[in-house]
Amino acid sequence: MSRVAYLHKCYTLSYMTDKNLIIEFQEKILSIYEKEKLIPLRGENDSYILPNGREILVWHSEVTRHCLCHYNNNHFDYNKNIDDILFTSDELVYFIAHLYLYKPYINNPVKDSYICGSRRIYPMFVNLEGKRYDMFVGVVFEKIYNFWDRIGDLIASYFPNKYTGNVYFSKTIKDLEKDYKGDVNYDWLLNFVESEFTDFNKERINIVHYTSKNTEQMWEQLGQISNYDKTKEFILKRESYPEYFKDLNKKTKIGFEKAINLLEEINKREGYNCG
Repeated sequence: MSRVAYLHKCYTLSYMTDKNLIIEFQEKILSIYEKEKLIPLRGENDSYILPNGREILVWHSEVTRHCLCHYNNNHFDYNKNIDDILFTSDELVYFIAHLYLYKPYINNPVKDSYICGSRRIYPMFVNLEGKRYDMFVGVVFEKIYNFWDRIGDLIASYFPNKYTGNVYFSKTIKDLEKDYKGDVNYDWLLNFVESEFTDFNKERINIVHYTSKNTEQMWEQLGQISNYDKTKEFILKRESYPEYFKDLNKKTKIGFEKAINLLEEINKREGYNCG
């Protein structure tokens, strides 16, 4: 066998091994989707059917074409926006699945505890699984924020003269309170912003702008290293993230429906009608 043929064979074998690993890992992720009922916005098996029975792309197009036609200047790309909303939702469930994958194997300060002098120590010995878990916690915080950021962009697009520069989901919703409070869909979005989203965003801001989740947790546990009760609370909080994010993923689908319903109401009030 010539040197060229040998190198080609080695490359082919390496390529197939990598491909097999990718396929095997994807199958594992899909099994977690099924077990944990992790369903993205586009629906199970890419059905594109929302919980309310509406077809996503058709409904989105029917509603947004009124605003697009009204301005007739392509000030906002609705097709890119819905594609990005759907892709961000795909990312969200994918990374939540990673948390479920690593969670059973992350380090546990109680299990790692030892006696030092006259007291028991509960150390934060972060193992590989724990480090990856903490990484994906930070990623999921960002993906959830990205999803709602795109929803904020979509709603703000109906008021191009009202929202200029950077658009933020919370501000967009709160700024519409005077005109739309009392509408059932708007009220749901406002309540979400003022409760769950605000609490979520405080934690996200800390991770993004100040301290990573991994570093924050290590220093938190260091400050309570001999306190069993606080350590147990710490462990429960750390291990709660997959379920917490799974619930927020469900909220993204509800919120999307509420947002499109709100846009239908805005169409009526603002007179956006292309016939």
